[in-house]
Amino acid sequence: MAASRNNPWRTWLILAVVAGAGYWGYRQWKAKSANQSSAPTEFRTNRVTRGDITQSVTANGALNPVKIVTVGSQISGIITELAVDFNSLVKEGEVLAKIDPATYERQYARAEADLASAKASQALAQFNQKQARQLFDQRLISQTEFEQSDVALLQADATVKMREAALAEAKVGLDRTVIYAPISGVVISRRVEAGQTVAASFNTPELFQIANDLTQMQIEAAVSEADVGGVQEGQRVTFLVDAFPNRQFSGKVRQVRFAPTTNQNVVSYTTVVDVKNLDRKLRPGMTANASIITAERTNVIRVPNSALRFRPPEGAVIGSTNDVVAKSAGTNAPSSRPEGLPIPPWVAEGRRPTDEERKKFDETLTPEQREQMRVMRERMRAQMSQGGGPGGGGGMMAFGGGGAAASTADSPGIRTVYLIDSTASQPGKPVLQAVSVRTGISDGANTEIVEGLKEGEVVVTGVVVAETTATATSTTARPGSPLGGSPFGGPRMR
Repeated sequence: MAASRNNPWRTWLILAVVAGAGYWGYRQWKAKSANQSSAPTEFRTNRVTRGDITQSVTANGALNPVKIVTVGSQISGIITELAVDFNSLVKEGEVLAKIDPATYERQYARAEADLASAKASQALAQFNQKQARQLFDQRLISQTEFEQSDVALLQADATVKMREAALAEAKVGLDRTVIYAPISGVVISRRVEAGQTVAASFNTPELFQIANDLTQMQIEAAVSEADVGGVQEGQRVTFLVDAFPNRQFSGKVRQVRFAPTTNQNVVSYTTVVDVKNLDRKLRPGMTANASIITAERTNVIRVPNSALRFRPPEGAVIGSTNDVVAKSAGTNAPSSRPEGLPIPPWVAEGRRPTDEERKKFDETLTPEQREQMRVMRERMRAQMSQGGGPGGGGGMMAFGGGGAAASTADSPGIRTVYLIDSTASQPGKPVLQAVSVRTGISDGANTEIVEGLKEGEVVVTGVVVAETTATATSTTARPGSPLGGSPFGGPRMR
């Protein structure tokens, strides 16, 4: 009974502890939020440098000899002799293999006998025709009998020609029992063994493959349709093979074929690359991971691609803007604003407007100004769809054009980068300066700057996220909990 009377007090005690822990956790969360909101924004930066940029297109393909000949058999029979093996060096006309000639020798002998019989019949027909002419001249036989002797001679002559053709055919079949090398080169494949029977009834059986010259090879690389526009004949190519991962080989584009190849709805175009293989380290069938050099620049101004992708966070202060490059290119810079059109309030703040702000701003415009704004927004959208990014810190974001269209960070055109304005910045309150730049080629990590920046300038590449650590005695940090420890921010109750 005493234990049951104490239970309510224990329950109230537990509830009080839980409430106290929750209140303490709430205070800690408020303090952390206040610290995060008051923490100064820090930016990651990189210095503008000079260097080389190589723009390339990657493709894979198989290595093969430039000229490869498949040697087959046009007759059927048993392989009685093999004169070569894998990797054998052969010369044109050299014997590669022999097929049992017994059947074809008999066919040749029969053809010879048939020809001899036909010639004998021809001689008899000539004699009969000669006798018939003499008898006809003496009026001892009729003209019909004389003409029959002429026809018999013509038939005998035709039979001789037929037998001569049959003999020549038998000779060809007999000669084909010996397989000769059609070209000089290296035997890279042998598909028969001595004693094996080859049948050439329906198709030509493959016996050997001979590569003409292994010091001259080629890569048939598959280039995707998105990259083939930059690939041209004569461009330099570097590639690696798995057999020699630490050695880089080189070649040159010889041909870009027009015929497409579709594999699982992916369209690619075969690009033939000539490769010199003087030491014969490369072998037929190796897979080459090739990089086709489409453009190269040496000793140029370059910035990391992250600087082109950077956009200021909300609340960032944007000071002066350099839109000289964007203005000269006629892109969407602030200076391209039509005369008499008021500047939206969010332009000076360098942020994207909300739909409500844009709506209220449009309501303050006259019909003529609304038409100017509509025309300007349409021009901005068209320019951005063609690859020109927002220039000079203005553009569609500043004037409320909306839309998510933007050119990629790696494409050439007019881009915007941000510098820290040292003249306007204060401790803990950096001020950004938007700079329009003209970009060139990119290697995937860095982009060439043709105009707009100088070597040594510092560009912003990102925001440093400050992490505040709340300390609490007997508290264990738990992943996924912003306060650490228990959900109430205090010690975990057991």
